[in-house]
Amino acid sequence: MIKKACLIFLLVLFFAFKAICQTEGLSSRFYFPGGIGINIPSGDEQTSLKSGFTLNTAIEYRPTYTNAIFFRFNYDALSNRYKSFLNQIPTNVTRGKLAADFFMLGAGYRRKLNKVSIYALLQPGYNTSSYNIVTSDQSGVSVGNVSSNHLSTKISVGLEYYIVPHFALVFEPGYYHLFKTRSAYILNPDYVSYNIGFTTTLF
Repeated sequence: MIKKACLIFLLVLFFAFKAICQTEGLSSRFYFPGGIGINIPSGDEQTSLKSGFTLNTAIEYRPTYTNAIFFRFNYDALSNRYKSFLNQIPTNVTRGKLAADFFMLGAGYRRKLNKVSIYALLQPGYNTSSYNIVTSDQSGVSVGNVSSNHLSTKISVGLEYYIVPHFALVFEPGYYHLFKTRSAYILNPDYVSYNIGFTTTLF
């Protein structure tokens, strides 16, 4: 745990140093937000899900530094433990792990006052939800994976504190929604997440 904390601290120092040495140019318009946190799933009458881990990674393009519209692509990975009360879910594993991967692309607006910025962001996208499934035959029992795909959307707001012009600490709550199709059952249709992290340019 101490080694992980030291590694994260060193990474933050590295990106902060790079941001201090930043010069304006095209590369200054591309930011790389990232964060970790928790997510709270909605569940339903058939399943009980525990709060889980969230990892957010993104690429953001800012045509203008701030007080303007920006564009962001996100890859977000969420994981939760679940327990099923009925047998209508698309897996025969009644206690297991649900992994939800989101690929989101959208636009937002940022407003900055001194060292603090706030933003709002809307991103439609695509979700892949995966979980284990057990099969048996004459040779024995095997554990595999099964997944379902859904259109999804994410709404998020963020609070940024800029240590230097191109490096900020970030707190971002978000809401995810999966759209139901006729054939696919959604093990969990909604998530609320709370993440902390940072955003910076690379050069």
